[in-house]
Amino acid sequence: MMKFKLGEKIMKKLSIGIKIALSFGIVILLLLFIGLISYQNLTRLKSEADWVSHTHDVLHNIEFVYGDLKDAETGQRGYIITGLEKYLDPYNSAIVNLEKDINYLEKLTSDNANQQQRIERLEALISEKLKELDETIKLRKSGGFDVAQELVITDVGKKVMDDIRVVLTEMIDEENELLNERSKRSDDETQTAKSGIIIIIIGAFLIVIFLSVYLTRIIARPIGVISKIANRISLGDLSQEIIINQKDEIGKLAESFKTMQKSMQEKAVQAKAISEGNLKIDINPLSDEDTMGTAFKIMVERLRSQINEITEGVNVLASSTSEIMASVTQMASSAAETATSVSETTTTVEEVKQTAEISNHKAKEISESAIKTSEISREGTKAINNTIEGMNRIKQQMGSIANMVVDLSEQSQAVGDITTTVNDLAEQSNLLAVNAAIESAKAGEQGKGFTVVAQEIKNLAERSKEATTQIGGILKDIQKSVSSAVMATEEGGKAAEEGLKLTVISGETIKTLSDSVDDASNVMIQIAASSQQQLEGMDQMVSAMENIKESSVQAAASTQQSADSVNELKKLGDKLKELMNQYELVK
Repeated sequence: MMKFKLGEKIMKKLSIGIKIALSFGIVILLLLFIGLISYQNLTRLKSEADWVSHTHDVLHNIEFVYGDLKDAETGQRGYIITGLEKYLDPYNSAIVNLEKDINYLEKLTSDNANQQQRIERLEALISEKLKELDETIKLRKSGGFDVAQELVITDVGKKVMDDIRVVLTEMIDEENELLNERSKRSDDETQTAKSGIIIIIIGAFLIVIFLSVYLTRIIARPIGVISKIANRISLGDLSQEIIINQKDEIGKLAESFKTMQKSMQEKAVQAKAISEGNLKIDINPLSDEDTMGTAFKIMVERLRSQINEITEGVNVLASSTSEIMASVTQMASSAAETATSVSETTTTVEEVKQTAEISNHKAKEISESAIKTSEISREGTKAINNTIEGMNRIKQQMGSIANMVVDLSEQSQAVGDITTTVNDLAEQSNLLAVNAAIESAKAGEQGKGFTVVAQEIKNLAERSKEATTQIGGILKDIQKSVSSAVMATEEGGKAAEEGLKLTVISGETIKTLSDSVDDASNVMIQIAASSQQQLEGMDQMVSAMENIKESSVQAAASTQQSADSVNELKKLGDKLKELMNQYELVK
């Protein structure tokens, strides 16, 4: 406990920067320690994981060796059964891969003496097995299937293969034991690393919390106290007491606040004396940088000077008030006479305004009537123009209809030609059908099918001929209708042209009438505008006279107010004298 208090006492003497730097230094050391422990644990975990992976590689390579032997045996059996060279491909590949896999397996187990001894036995057995396979293949090539079969059924190869399986099984069992052992060790290391890291993190967390609480106690708490006192001072409360016993920057800040508070208390006492009218006090600034003290000193000096000047002004004001009162009385009587004259003039101008309003009303009615007449004439002109455009469009459409009817006549003529051609084709098809029937009759039994076809062709030809006859009748009717339409179109075109001429003549007449109406309308609009300007002039004159009248009344009222104000000024001068007598000035 004594050591803790001694340490706390020493820490109070250190500066804030050193305290923060020490705290961050401790946190950095904790982070470095956590990183170091984590690195060591990760290194051990990686080593154990590498050994587990190494064991898996050994097991996989053992499987590869066994697979190569099975491929070699499969290729040998396939060749013995079939005698085809292509079945030796697995055998040849296995011979090449076996040597590589055995060498790699020997390299992987170089740290295990038991596995090295088994590999030596395995190599001898594999050599014996490959020799047996090679011998059977040669016998199959030289002596045929029966000779090779005799060697196979001796079970020499089977016994060697069983011995190989025994050795491989022993190797796999040992590697599985190593795998279990290494996996357990890896799990133990992982659990140990987790526990160690959790303990270290909890310890670091507690240390960081302790440092945070300590820094809050020696930095944040004193700053909070000073902040509250500053807030109270900002609200005008200068009675707060600052008690902070620290030798660091916080303590220096507290001392500065005490000095500032004392200075503000002195300034408050001086301000209270000034507010009570005591201008005899002497204000001495604490230094050249004491802005408030200098401002107080200048304020008192200026107040003394201004009070002296005000006193002199009050004396002058009292003597001038009597002279102003006489002038204001004379102005009030003159303003009353002016207001009477202006009232009579305003009445006369109002009568003239009423006469001008009647004239302006009549001029507006005539102008509106002229504008309506002009608009009606414009609508008539517009309607005639639209009629002319419509007649032109009718004329163009009649021409288009005539062209279309002529085209229709030409097309009906072409259809008639096509009908004639179709009729000729029908007659020829009829002749061909008769000829085909004759030829089929000559052919006897073999021509019966053609007889049916010829009959159908004949029927189709007759129907085509009937259809062309009907189409010809319809075309004649169409040509008659087309001729009638051509004659009607020509008559319609002539009528549209006569209507267009008459419409143009009507349009010119209405345009002349519209121009005359527009001229008359413009003259009436000008008369109405002149009348409106006269009425506006009379309005302005009436407004001016009203303003003059109001100004006269206001001038009279202002003159009376001036008289009242002068009386108030006299009273104010007396009051100012009494107030000036309350201040104590240096003589």
